[in-house]
Amino acid sequence: MTKKPAGTPAAGATNIPKVPIPRTVQWAIYAIVADIVFMLAHALMARGFTPQLERVLKHSNDTAKKPKADFDVVKSLHDYRTGLLVYGVVIAVALAILAASLRRPRGASGARWALLIITVLTAQSNGPLTVVPIADYPGALSVVRTLMGVSSIAVIVLILVPSSMQYFRACKAATRPAGAPVRPGLGGLFGPRGAAAQRGAAAGQRAVDRARREAATRPAEAATNPARPKAKAKVRADAEAAAKGAELARARAKASKSRRSDG
Repeated sequence: MTKKPAGTPAAGATNIPKVPIPRTVQWAIYAIVADIVFMLAHALMARGFTPQLERVLKHSNDTAKKPKADFDVVKSLHDYRTGLLVYGVVIAVALAILAASLRRPRGASGARWALLIITVLTAQSNGPLTVVPIADYPGALSVVRTLMGVSSIAVIVLILVPSSMQYFRACKAATRPAGAPVRPGLGGLFGPRGAAAQRGAAAGQRAVDRARREAATRPAEAATNPARPKAKAKVRADAEAAAKGAELARARAKASKSRRSDG
């Protein structure tokens, strides 16, 4: 049994070239880290400010379309704080994993879309909409919520700028297997057409031009060589006659076969 030398790549392993990370992606990662810090800080700071938060929750229940008659403000505040903490930890872990994936060519493109999806789904509690102030909310908590919204907006903008989009395209190209066809993806709907698409469009235009030239030269050929249309018409007539004869012969064979079986 031979021992593998150290440093030998495993079977089926592929060497993915390193893609330089632009500044915009680095800043997006910093914005994600800031969002995590502000989100956890908001959840921890909400353990205080009890009188103010109770007033906010009570006012929210009183102004609701269907206010609860047996509203328990103490239980509601406990649920609010617990939800902020649990939700903050879960989303923070997910954002940390996605931020690390942005630095790896194999997971950068998928991490970008996952970040956008999480931002949309959590827009009310950890996204751009947190910049909207809440009436009578404690001042310190309002500031942290606003910083959460600003960092979320920064993440969205930084991963959609042209230099970041070019980085994600380079990551997809670096992880594409050799000989695999290039797929433009969603960016191809809005960006410039690739070389393959341009070649296909040029080939289609050449075919259209050729058909137009043939249509233009057909009357001239008929005028210079009047026997050619007649020959084509004769060939078509002969083919139709042969088809009719074959069909007649099949009908006769069926008729004779049925007479033999009746006899």
